[in-house]
Amino acid sequence: MTILATLCYIKKDNQLLLQRKTKELFGGDKYNAPGGKLMEQEDPEQGVIREVEEETGLKVFNLINQGILHFYDGDESSPAWSVHLFSTEQFQGELKTKVREGTHEWINFNDIPYSKMWEDDKYFLSTVLEGKHVVGHFYFEKGFGPIYKHTLEVKKIN
Repeated sequence: MTILATLCYIKKDNQLLLQRKTKELFGGDKYNAPGGKLMEQEDPEQGVIREVEEETGLKVFNLINQGILHFYDGDESSPAWSVHLFSTEQFQGELKTKVREGTHEWINFNDIPYSKMWEDDKYFLSTVLEGKHVVGHFYFEKGFGPIYKHTLEVKKIN
């Protein structure tokens, strides 16, 4: 069964808020945007608002839906994860720099640590930061090993 999740790219002053996951968690020691699994029957926008506040302490507003990514883990018949992408520049609250899920830091767009992120980020993140909508399919070797195939459809957001 596919796990449904969200990510939120929070931007300010040419910087992106990234979370370095705690080593013991899925995606441990990798940088990623805040987000997480959707609850049963939860709308993706509601879920990302909830997850961001839980993980960062920030309330996000005026979210832009930037697409969806499907991740396959050695089985091309159905994705292991489908992740809804959102972005915003509007938020309030005090950032929690360290939480159970990891540590947060603002990183300049020019310094995004792609080598310390999931392999797929290098294929889509710059496009999302340009404000475009993406639909991606990423096929990993079993155990979320290297990507052996991917597709990425890009559209302008109206």
